[in-house]
Amino acid sequence: MRGLRAELVTFLQRRGQSLEDAEDIVQETFARFHRAGHALDQADGRPLLFAIAKNLLKDHWKQSNRERARTLQLDADDTTSAWENAPSEDPAADRRSIARQDLAGIAAAIRELPPRCRDAFLLHRFEDLSYRQIAERLGVSVSMVEKHLAEALRRLKAARET
Repeated sequence: MRGLRAELVTFLQRRGQSLEDAEDIVQETFARFHRAGHALDQADGRPLLFAIAKNLLKDHWKQSNRERARTLQLDADDTTSAWENAPSEDPAADRRSIARQDLAGIAAAIRELPPRCRDAFLLHRFEDLSYRQIAERLGVSVSMVEKHLAEALRRLKAARET
């Protein structure tokens, strides 16, 4: 688990996060992962952790941008009333529930992919490997990697639409 934690921190730092912010995001990643009932020994555990971290990173960027925009728009006289009347930043409970269900559905769809197709998809999406790097790692042609990824995306899209 320590190795995986270090990988997540590095992953977030490569995307511009400070060590402190990256560690906060990783902690929240593991908390959400375990609250959703997932385990690290599952085949899709590692990719799910990276997906959660990536989504939390996006949320962190959005929140930072909102805070920056709010700070720029407010002048000294409006500060008090703006903070008192600011809407909650927390998503509604129903949206959180839907997001959890969506994540569980995507995880199940990834588990159902054929092994080579799943491997190519996970290497591309969660380890940011190029088609050539994936081809070398799997011992197939770049064309085959493209076919695997196209098939994975087709199946995941079909699973999401059902």
